[in-house]
Amino acid sequence: MLVVFGVLWTIAWVWPLVMFQGDQSEAISLDEGFFVVLALLCPPGAVVLTVGAVTLVAQLIKRRPLAKVIFNSGQMLVSVAAGEATFVAIHGFHRPLTAMAVLAAVAGALVFIVVNSGAVASILGVTGTPLRAALLDGVEIRLLVNGAGVSIAIVVALVAAAYNWALPFAVLPLLVLRFVLAGHFEARSDRSRLQGLFESTLEISSSIEATRTTQSAILDSARKLLRCSDAQLSEPGAPAGPLQATLRLVDGPLVLSVAGRNRAEPFDGADRAMLDALAMVGATSLGNAALYKETRQQRERLSAITASLGEGVCAVDRLGRITFLNPAAAAMLGWDELCRTDGTWFDNDLLLSAATPSFILAHAQRAIAKLDTITNDDARFTSPNGTTHNVAVTVAPIIEGEVATGAVLTFRDITERKRFEEELARYAFYDALTGLPNRRLFMDHLDHALTRSERSGEQHAVLFADVDRFKVINDSLGHQSGDHLLMAIAQRLKASVRPGDVLSRFGGDEFTLLLEGITPEDSIACAQRILDRMREPVTLPDGHEVVTSVSIGVGLTGGGKTRDDVLRDADVAMYQAKARGRGACYKVFDVDAMGLRSAERIELEAGLRRALENDEFVVHFQPVVDLVESRVVGAEALVRWNHPTKGVLLPSDFIGVAEDTGLIMPLGLRVLEEACTLARQWRDEFGVALDIAVNLSAYQFREAGLFESVRAILEHTGVHPAQICLEITESLAMEDTERTAMVFERLKGLGVRLSIDDFGTGYSALGYLASFPVDLVKVDRSFVEGIDRDPVRSAIIGAVVSLSEAIGIAAVIEGIETEGQLEHLRSLGCRRGQGFLFARALPAQELAELLGSGQRLYPPTADERRDAEAMSTDDPSGVGREDQLTAWRVGA
Repeated sequence: MLVVFGVLWTIAWVWPLVMFQGDQSEAISLDEGFFVVLALLCPPGAVVLTVGAVTLVAQLIKRRPLAKVIFNSGQMLVSVAAGEATFVAIHGFHRPLTAMAVLAAVAGALVFIVVNSGAVASILGVTGTPLRAALLDGVEIRLLVNGAGVSIAIVVALVAAAYNWALPFAVLPLLVLRFVLAGHFEARSDRSRLQGLFESTLEISSSIEATRTTQSAILDSARKLLRCSDAQLSEPGAPAGPLQATLRLVDGPLVLSVAGRNRAEPFDGADRAMLDALAMVGATSLGNAALYKETRQQRERLSAITASLGEGVCAVDRLGRITFLNPAAAAMLGWDELCRTDGTWFDNDLLLSAATPSFILAHAQRAIAKLDTITNDDARFTSPNGTTHNVAVTVAPIIEGEVATGAVLTFRDITERKRFEEELARYAFYDALTGLPNRRLFMDHLDHALTRSERSGEQHAVLFADVDRFKVINDSLGHQSGDHLLMAIAQRLKASVRPGDVLSRFGGDEFTLLLEGITPEDSIACAQRILDRMREPVTLPDGHEVVTSVSIGVGLTGGGKTRDDVLRDADVAMYQAKARGRGACYKVFDVDAMGLRSAERIELEAGLRRALENDEFVVHFQPVVDLVESRVVGAEALVRWNHPTKGVLLPSDFIGVAEDTGLIMPLGLRVLEEACTLARQWRDEFGVALDIAVNLSAYQFREAGLFESVRAILEHTGVHPAQICLEITESLAMEDTERTAMVFERLKGLGVRLSIDDFGTGYSALGYLASFPVDLVKVDRSFVEGIDRDPVRSAIIGAVVSLSEAIGIAAVIEGIETEGQLEHLRSLGCRRGQGFLFARALPAQELAELLGSGQRLYPPTADERRDAEAMSTDDPSGVGREDQLTAWRVGA
């Protein structure tokens, strides 16, 4: 009997039932049951020895450490001895199975349980477990198991004592109890594992804010669920614990391993399944943590970007509520109070409750309805502080699946751009100085008026007004005074017309006026009102009072005229008015009187273009003579037009049209190239370095490419630059003295000489000569006429010659026509001159013959002059007279 139960007890120790309580496990071998059976059936001493043997054999089979073998053996011996002592003390050594014996056995079992539990609790307390927890954790299940074991043991002992043959059947209840408890503990363990896995999943999933926190939660859960002291995450191939599971991540796998578990509780398949499940949960959570981190970083970047944008950004849900707003949008909308103190986010409750501005709501609804993006749509709104904003809006729908759940809008403030565009529009259609409509807007009004007149038959008039002597005032008093004068004239013109009339500054000192729905008499009355207002003097900022006038031409619509026809008629009539005498005149276009002249001007323009193509222009040269030695020292290049039907035309017949049409530019360059070519040819042929003067028109001098054009011609012709003298008039030089000096300096850098022509006509101070890098000054012919009789003119020329010599500039006197003038000029010390007294403008061939002959030019005798005067009676043009005089002046 003792051997059978000893063996059974040994088996129970080697393969005990394991009860898990939290992260602790406890082996249950039904010791109290075996104790009760042996206490009732066997002598006390034999029981103690049997328990000692069972404990030792079981410890050796399980290869427990020596210290643990000693502790467990001692614990069991003390517990059994205490229990047996209690049993003997109550029942004695006699063994009849009475009720008292059963009570004694129960009391001994209680003592056995108490001593055994106390020993275990003391060891746990030494390792750090609180004594209360060591004694009370799981006390309910232990009491149930102990009670069941003691009860079944009493029945087994009674059956075995009465019927030895029934011993196998008596042991069966203990085996049934063991299997029942095993199933219960396994179910309890599974439930505990599932509960732990669930709690661990929640804990791990809630720690995705940081990858390190998630890893720490995974390791804590692994140690807790598998009751191990060590858990780690490592790269594949690194040292790891005995139980491992792989976490498959996007960035590469990690190995989750555990170690440090009680040897009495080896890892099994359930542990492996638990670790695999935990690895799957961990992999998902780590992936979520990485995604959360990336999402948070992107959100922070997007938040920083939207916060730094100068454009407003907002999001609207399908209900039209604003769900997001960046600081720029909040500032424009006047919702700064929604911004948190750090300026990075907004109070969503206030944001959702705020009224969505209509322009945002309208654009969002359009984008949501169309499921398409709307770009650069202009809108206008007024913020709560009363500021009006013009914005350019771009809106895109937020689409989930195929349904728009909201929209994102960006809008930038274009108020300044709109203001700038309005300013540009104003500059495009209005004159900056006077504020009047400009040519473009006037032409647009004229087009509309002509279109209306085609339907209604109304007649309109265009008045073309040009300020008389404006250039003189502008040049003498300065541009600021000229601008003030133009503004004053514009005000007077506005005061002279009806509110509906269109008055414009057509350009420069020209004004145009469109009178709609009037008669010719009305237009004349309007012109007269304008002239009457102009009679009052204008006070300029510098205190000068200027009395100015305008010349007005009137052109009438009708007869299928285009706008160009009407403007041309008004322009022609204006020039006719100016030709009558500058000073408060007007003229209505008369097709019979003026139409022919207008047609002639058009024909002349066309002829100029053909002449340039057909090379009809020739260059003549008027010699410049040394007044002392009568030698030809230079020549002035003058253009002539060999017209196919009208003969030779002088510059006065066509230069004005050439300037108006811009043809003066190619014509002037052609004259310069011809002069440079002949200057080099004569130098090579005759050894004479003749100075050739070439006039530059105002249009040429203002041309930006003048320097490059002159340089190209000099290089092409190969002429010595010092032989070429470029001339501009005094009035042109004084238009803008700073620019004149700059252009002169650049031209001077090419090596050419520079000259001021018609000096004295622009009323400039003599001191200005020193401010320009000129080589020559030509005194206008108006000062030479009557010089031998007018002491004032004589003094002026003498002063110019003296000043020129003082500053190193040569002086040339133009228009010398009499011997008296010549002798008087010689007496004033004049060295150079030109005029009909010496020669007219000669064709290039004649001048070449003169240079080749080496002859000098002498004034004609009195008899020669008398004969020449007689010839002029038969030749009113005077050309024959000039030819005769030239022939007489050539001498040895």
